Amino acid sequence: MAKHADKQQQIIGMFDSIAKTYDTANKVVSFKQDHKWRKESVQEALRHVYAFRGDLQGLNVADIACGTADMLLCILENIAQFRGSVAEVCGIDPSTEMLRLAEQKIATNPISQNARIRLDCLEAKNLRTLADHSIDLLSIAYGLRNVVERLQALEEFSRVLKKGGVLLVLDFMRQDKRGILGHLAHLYTSKILPFVGMLISHNYKAYAYLPDSIEKFISADELEEEINSVGLEVVGKSHYMYKSVSGIFAVKL
Repeated sequence: MAKHADKQQQIIGMFDSIAKTYDTANKVVSFKQDHKWRKESVQEALRHVYAFRGDLQGLNVADIACGTADMLLCILENIAQFRGSVAEVCGIDPSTEMLRLAEQKIATNPISQNARIRLDCLEAKNLRTLADHSIDLLSIAYGLRNVVERLQALEEFSRVLKKGGVLLVLDFMRQDKRGILGHLAHLYTSKILPFVGMLISHNYKAYAYLPDSIEKFISADELEEEINSVGLEVVGKSHYMYKSVSGIFAVKL
């Protein structure tokens, strides 16, 4: 347990160190596709929420590993586009620097002006500020790879989701089988991306961590099995960048 805690703290410290350049680096290394992937996955998740609820009114939303709030704001924008509404949105992240920037971004974005939003500094494995069966939509974008005790986090996600609530996981996934384009995408994420990230953030170690974390992560199929094991049921998947990035959608049984 102490070993897990030490590793998790190292990862959190790394994100604190790159927080100021995080958004810029994401846009550059994804060729500005990061927003598109978020938007498409959020819209798909909302369709699943609607299918189980019958409406999108008064939603309680939690965005885990919220970083600088890009995903949180994307969710608010798309709920509004779908003519829905939110009761409360909670952004959760263990990085104080990320949350500081998230607070600034939320304060200046018009979509958040009439929304009830709170930010909590917590790890995904212990969502103690969220009550049992309280959340309609829970998202975690590019964050699950960085959670050392992943199964404990998935159990927490299941705990806080309402019956019929939807989980969205968007992340880089390990690929055991790749076509030609998949190999090119792997070459980019493993060799080129760390160098580009270093040029922007001046922190090579942080962006060298990305391909290492992908290789040590699990595949989309393996993650589906883990999600299904905690009382959720995977109901859909989407893939981007030649399956280097996947969106997984699950519902609380």
